Amino acid sequence: MAEVTRYCDYDAFAWLYAHYWGGEFHTQIVPMLERLVLRLLPKGARVLDLCCGDGRIAQALHKRGYQVTGLDGSEQMLVYARKMAPQVPFHLADARDFTFDQPFDAVISTFDSLNHVMTRRELQKVFRNVYSALGDGGYFAFDINREEAYRELWSNMSSVITEQAVSIARGEFDARRGVATCDITQFAKLENVWVRSDYTLRQKLHQHTHVMDDLEKAGFTQAACYDATSDLGMSGDIGRHRTFYLARK
Repeated sequence: MAEVTRYCDYDAFAWLYAHYWGGEFHTQIVPMLERLVLRLLPKGARVLDLCCGDGRIAQALHKRGYQVTGLDGSEQMLVYARKMAPQVPFHLADARDFTFDQPFDAVISTFDSLNHVMTRRELQKVFRNVYSALGDGGYFAFDINREEAYRELWSNMSSVITEQAVSIARGEFDARRGVATCDITQFAKLENVWVRSDYTLRQKLHQHTHVMDDLEKAGFTQAACYDATSDLGMSGDIGRHRTFYLARK
């Protein structure tokens, strides 16, 4: 089996993400996860936050009494995660290539993290890894951007302008390949010196039928999907054209 190259594209993005990105999503995600999956778990359940980013969700779940473990491929994101949630163990690994000795009651992966998995074959690897990491009856909850998100939202230009940061993000969507790209130019004021960085983030459109088929092939049962807005109550653009899935081992 070919060795997986750890996904670390968010190393360049980590500073901007941790300081200025994702506020709208993170203020809504834990109550939404409560409606989707947390209410089904026993008190003090073991939860893996897969592609945990800067640890905001892991910290919120820890405060609710869950035994949380975080995993991410970005070393720089985990620097922020360990500051955000010092009580939570975080692991540097790739979603396509990880194992744990003790089973989890639930695995969650949010904020379209799995859209960064760029092929169907690689997403199948993620599903198999998650299945192996779960105990019998464990739940897998995750979200995926739909095509409309890339056509209507991803292509919009966005910016951050503060006394410490200036950034411009420009998105494009190649419908033929099902690939979205976001080019970011960032200026960060670090120790009174403005530092420029330029980088590109990519996502892959994963078809709903493929996702459902591959969950079944990985061994999951009772897989269901929910619209983030109409079914789960997520508001604003951050919930538009986002599908959440819940599957059980």
